[in-house]
Amino acid sequence: MLSVPANSEHINESSLLKKASAGDRIAFTTLYTHYFPRLYRFVFFINQSREDTEEILQEVFLKIWDKKESLLRIRSFEDYLFRMAKNKLFDLAKKNKMIHRLMPQQVQTVSDATDEVTYKEYHRVAMEAITHLPERKRTVFLMSVEEDMSLDEIASELKISRSAVKKHLYAAVRTIKEHLRLHAEWTVGMAIFLLL
Repeated sequence: MLSVPANSEHINESSLLKKASAGDRIAFTTLYTHYFPRLYRFVFFINQSREDTEEILQEVFLKIWDKKESLLRIRSFEDYLFRMAKNKLFDLAKKNKMIHRLMPQQVQTVSDATDEVTYKEYHRVAMEAITHLPERKRTVFLMSVEEDMSLDEIASELKISRSAVKKHLYAAVRTIKEHLRLHAEWTVGMAIFLLL
């Protein structure tokens, strides 16, 4: 679990960014310590999950460190951080939306105590099903769910008819739901039974 560091009031951001871009870990840690509390509050306020918040922040800061050489090109480190966090939140929302669409209603209404187990199992099995879809069906499904594209936008992008997109999408959803029904419900049911 990530700790929430105390914030310091004044920093020389441009100097710290310059040092961090050259690999100075102390400078990077100072930036982390300064911005972490505000970023944490922002992400948690939107997401309301400590686990997701900590994971998002860890990913954000690790990605920044991995690409530290580009820090000198950043005009506002704070804006850059919050934009990255918003993108991560958006990705998480899309992933949750996809699983929500695929879960049967009776599993969606399970108590909060089992949500984590249910979600993780359905996500694992759904990803398994998606990777086994025929290429065109998989492409259409991901464009619809992950990129939130309309049927017309997908048709235009793939240069196929709207009805063909609709056919591929419905077939993909039907296949994934059937895969979930056959492979996930027993496992989720057993996990819920054990938790209860």
